[in-house]
Amino acid sequence: MKKGLFLLLSFLLLLPAGLSAQLQDPSQHAFKGAEYHYRGELDKALAEFKLALQLNPGDEYARSQLGVVYAKKRLFAQAREQFRQVAKLNPRNTFARLWLGILALQAQQLQQAYQAFRQVLELDPQHAEAHYFLGAIYNFRRNRAKAIEELKKTRDADPWEIDTHYRLGVAFHDAGMIYNAMLEYERVLQMNPKYTKAYNQLGWIHYNLGEREKAYARWRKVLKINPRDREARFNLAKTYNDQAWEYYQQGKLDSARKWWRKVLAVNPSNKAANYNLKHLLKGEEAIH
Repeated sequence: MKKGLFLLLSFLLLLPAGLSAQLQDPSQHAFKGAEYHYRGELDKALAEFKLALQLNPGDEYARSQLGVVYAKKRLFAQAREQFRQVAKLNPRNTFARLWLGILALQAQQLQQAYQAFRQVLELDPQHAEAHYFLGAIYNFRRNRAKAIEELKKTRDADPWEIDTHYRLGVAFHDAGMIYNAMLEYERVLQMNPKYTKAYNQLGWIHYNLGEREKAYARWRKVLKINPRDREARFNLAKTYNDQAWEYYQQGKLDSARKWWRKVLAVNPSNKAANYNLKHLLKGEEAIH
């Protein structure tokens, strides 16, 4: 070993622990923290990000990631404090401001969340996530027009985000703009043919338009994708039961029985169908 290298190693070994730590590269701890975070090992990620910040308290990345890990561990107060510090370090950090808005939403502080997302858009008018969350707030407040406006901006900023198209479809649907809603739901299914929530929504559009067979086909498709989908089973059971009741009121008892059996095929515990099939055989009145 060369004399110079030997002296350097000897010097490092003799350093106090605290001074030795100062010579570490904080970015290495941040990288290790990110790797643990990716693996889902949150406690190890937390420890590494904390070490990175001990070495460099101004590391925006490490502090932001520490905030995310705290949030995932449901330590929301600690998460909020980290993002506040990042925003102080760099008032133009949109990631931290977006998370401050998300955490305000989690705490049901809608006005604070609204202000945080508006601040993000002042810094970056094309920020897709900020438009998305503003749309969600407007939707919650039943301001359908503003919700649609914000969600359209999200879609335009990030046209490949599936959930945005779905949310925009729901906003159109709630506003009574049925054909716009259908276009968004169909766009979702083009991007992901197994997105069952879109099928369920389309089923109700078809049903309310009087296209019952199309509605049934949408919900049956969901059950092929996921036989345990409770929403699709509920939708089929309810609409089959309505169809049976219509036949019953028309005096078409054989058809009524047929449709109540269909109800039980998708929902064996359905009380109305079980009761009606049992009592119709005795000539008693059915219940809706």
